[in-house]
Amino acid sequence: MCRNERRFCRCGRNSAALLFRDNLLYPEILVNLYCPQCQDMVIWNETTMLRDCGWILEFDIDGAQALLQQRGVRGAATPGFLFDEGYLSWQGLSPGDLEINTELHRRLAPLIEQDLPLYLQSMKNEWLKHVSELKAQGWRKAQAA
Repeated sequence: MCRNERRFCRCGRNSAALLFRDNLLYPEILVNLYCPQCQDMVIWNETTMLRDCGWILEFDIDGAQALLQQRGVRGAATPGFLFDEGYLSWQGLSPGDLEINTELHRRLAPLIEQDLPLYLQSMKNEWLKHVSELKAQGWRKAQAA
């Protein structure tokens, strides 16, 4: 089971939907979240922080390492490992994917009863277009998709 949580950035203007893979890490492992508008508040530390298209996640690396070892996960808890392996990353490919997906479903919902195959094809096409745009923008998880 995975935990999902919404967190606001340091300035409070933006939020991100987060995923905690296998529910192994506590929400407090994400010490700070900075959006593009508040990233200037950051004193960069590459051993505890990860940057993704203007967003910065700051992790409690020591706490994450202890929790992961306790649960039998091998490997060094680095920001890249935590994020890329999904132990604490975006729910989706970017911070706003949950809302984008919800809006896409809402907008295309009338097609479900009218033409289900068209609905499914439209969903697929629109989502692939979205992923392509995220890749072009440089979102980390989209690059791996």
